[in-house]
Amino acid sequence: MQPVQKLIGMNIKIARTKRSITQAEVANNLGIEASYLSRIERGTVPVSCERIYEIIHLLQCDISEIFPVPEEVETQFNQ
Repeated sequence: MQPVQKLIGMNIKIARTKRSITQAEVANNLGIEASYLSRIERGTVPVSCERIYEIIHLLQCDISEIFPVPEEVETQFNQ
């Protein structure tokens, strides 16, 4: 199990690379720096739900590709 921030970031990267879209393209369309998107994908910065949904729309992927199932997420209640 991993923290949700890391799982979401990893899933964003997988969805992006599966579609052969670069970090620079996504970042440019979102109006953010590519380095910030890199930190999102590594799970080292918190990201808002609104930003996650912008990424989902931009990548044209299903929500289930990005949000992990609860059993995969480490929380204070299942450590």
